[in-house]
Amino acid sequence: MGGVERPTRPSLLDLGLSAVLLAVAVTEVIVVPGIAPKVPAMATEVTMALALAFRRVHPLPVTFVVAAAGLLESAAGVPLSQPIMDLVASVIAVFTVCTWERPRIATLGSGAFVAAFALQSWLSGEGLGNWLFGATFVVLTFVAGQTIRARTAEAVRLNEEMLRREREREDAARTAVLNERSRLARELHDVISHAVSLMVVQAGAAERVSLAAGPGGTEQVRSSLRDIQVAGRQAVTELAGLLGVLRDGDEGIGLGPQPGLADLGELFARSTSTGVRVVPAVPTDLAGHVVPAGIQLAAYRIIQEALTNVRKHSAAPVARIELKVAGDALLLTVSDPGPARLGGPAAEGAGYGLRGARERASIYGGELTAGRTDDGGFRVAARLPLDASS
Repeated sequence: MGGVERPTRPSLLDLGLSAVLLAVAVTEVIVVPGIAPKVPAMATEVTMALALAFRRVHPLPVTFVVAAAGLLESAAGVPLSQPIMDLVASVIAVFTVCTWERPRIATLGSGAFVAAFALQSWLSGEGLGNWLFGATFVVLTFVAGQTIRARTAEAVRLNEEMLRREREREDAARTAVLNERSRLARELHDVISHAVSLMVVQAGAAERVSLAAGPGGTEQVRSSLRDIQVAGRQAVTELAGLLGVLRDGDEGIGLGPQPGLADLGELFARSTSTGVRVVPAVPTDLAGHVVPAGIQLAAYRIIQEALTNVRKHSAAPVARIELKVAGDALLLTVSDPGPARLGGPAAEGAGYGLRGARERASIYGGELTAGRTDDGGFRVAARLPLDASS
């Protein structure tokens, strides 16, 4: 039926319908005196009832069987105006063939009934009015069946289109996450390269001091070695994150340091120049905390994506940035007062950019939430543990 798979065996519904029609046929042949001769009437009406059990398995053959049975009944001398079974079975058969078959086949099945009614009217001695009565039922049933078939086909098409678009959205989301992971791998490579380069420089400085300074340079050597330890620990932490997201085939890997918290001022200035003024709330003592380079990069990128989200999906002229260290984590919030533009992202921030930001936070064992605020704005909040192993 218009894209719905046809059953290969009679359903319980059709078997039940056939049983009810069989009871009606037997009852009316026995009870109604005008239905005679009884034997051919019983045989043809029982045939109609049994055939309708297969109406959705073989619509067109069942239509021919019901039409032929009615014709044989009239040929046997049963008055056309007496049995109700003929009309009921005809309507059910025509309706089924019109809803389950293409228009050409449906027309063929309906035409068979119109022709059968004409022959039955002639054999029974009925006038043109009787034939028109039966033909009208067939035509109305044909129109109703084809209308239902068309609407069912459209509903199936729309459902398939919805499923296809859902698959495309899921594929696009997966692609966005994979692209973000590849970007993360390249950026973390830069962070690790910078940290290792610093370790090499500090090690060289320690060697030069130990050779040239004599006993008085011991403290300088120790200071350089402590710096090497700190840089080494951070490099190992970043390497753990890199191994979690690295994908084969990444290109364009550089050696320079990636942006961090010190570069936020330039990011805020660029945002203001593009129409979204930034109101930062950053404590003055933030620089006193040891924030690993990878965490700084993650915070920078999350804020960058959140500001991009404001420009794309909000009519707000201003965005508020809050950044602080609480306990063992870096907390950041980007919010705007709204209102949202038409066609903006879902209330829970299902856009691909925010999914990438959420992926970035999870790499460091953090979390990110995004969603509408009660006053109609939008808020992105992230928590990034300073110890990435936590």
